[in-house]
Amino acid sequence: MDDKETNAQPQVGELPGVLSDHRKLEAHLLADMLRIESITNELKEFKEDTKASLKKLENWIIGIVVITGTSLIATLFTVIMKLLGL
Repeated sequence: MDDKETNAQPQVGELPGVLSDHRKLEAHLLADMLRIESITNELKEFKEDTKASLKKLENWIIGIVVITGTSLIATLFTVIMKLLGL
């Protein structure tokens, strides 16, 4: 009876330990690859959203600088005109 138990072959539904571990490893690798793909997609979306936000911010900063520069030039022109008495 001991010989039959030690020499028993795995049945059709059972996998040997090594093959079972190999399939578990493949499943874990596939799950990890899907997680990596998901994270990569989230990063791409974040990059696009951040780029759009920074573009808006850049436009605001350019507008503020232009208005400030224009105001400075107008103020200097007014001061020079008053100094010259024109």
